[in-house]
Amino acid sequence: MEFDLNTLADTYFRNHGTRRDEDFWAWQKVDEIVRSGDLDKAWNITLLLLEKAPNEAIGCVAAGPLEDIIDGYGDDALDRIEEVFDKDPRLQFALSGVWLLPDSPVLQRWQGLIRKYGFRNGSRRPLSPHPDCWPTE
Repeated sequence: MEFDLNTLADTYFRNHGTRRDEDFWAWQKVDEIVRSGDLDKAWNITLLLLEKAPNEAIGCVAAGPLEDIIDGYGDDALDRIEEVFDKDPRLQFALSGVWLLPDSPVLQRWQGLIRKYGFRNGSRRPLSPHPDCWPTE
């Protein structure tokens, strides 16, 4: 199937909203790209999804592709995330919806970003805090 990344992203969100079987391929393709081992491709589709996400769908990108690239690519992904997210409060909000396992090798770094972006000190409300991975003071 031929498609461009914009078509993939649009279909991904249509699938999120309608759950039509004929659009499920988009979720599968995003998952395949994110887990491919190619951080450049994984980052490109994840960032595009975050930029195009309707407000009601940002959580599905946070808990899906964004969380998966952090889990799969670790510090290399967080380097890219921090570079772009430092300038964009909406993307920072998406990061606050990620849940990492307590034994994740990048948990402390992610927690540092959550603090840096104001989600831990109460100045901003997070998308989805989880008690097992949320930073404690």
